[in-house]
Amino acid sequence: MTAASSHKCLTASAAGLLLAALAASAQTLPPNPLARGGLVQVTTLSGTWNGANIEQRSHCNSPQNEGFHGTYAEYVVGLDPLHSFMTITESAVNGLHCSYDGTYSDTPTLAWSGTLACSDGKRGTFDARSFLVTPNEMSIRLAIKLNGGEVCDVDAILGGSRF
Repeated sequence: MTAASSHKCLTASAAGLLLAALAASAQTLPPNPLARGGLVQVTTLSGTWNGANIEQRSHCNSPQNEGFHGTYAEYVVGLDPLHSFMTITESAVNGLHCSYDGTYSDTPTLAWSGTLACSDGKRGTFDARSFLVTPNEMSIRLAIKLNGGEVCDVDAILGGSRF
């Protein structure tokens, strides 16, 4: 056996051992919270988050309002499990305050819809499209229909982190 061929055998052997070790350890690791088939514990959302609100606006009455928008924000998420009601109060760095209020269902996956109202007169309805929630990160994608002073379709992501 040459040095090159023994190196290939050791590499293949090492790879086989590594794969076997990874397969065995995967059975003992706790489940990945992001790989639960879309199931999210709604109670994990409760509390304060800091992050960004990003939007892509389209079909606006005023074309200058279309396009991408974003701002840093703090979110306070409140839950009323008895009435399946969730509210998010957003305080943006630019002074804007918004409230997203609506009912949720967490069976079999988390769904949320309701109304939003902001201190600048922006208002509308929303439906949550997706949730990504861990103890330290959250991302909620919303389909928003503005129907106040401005009428637009908005694809928004409320994202945040916390300790």
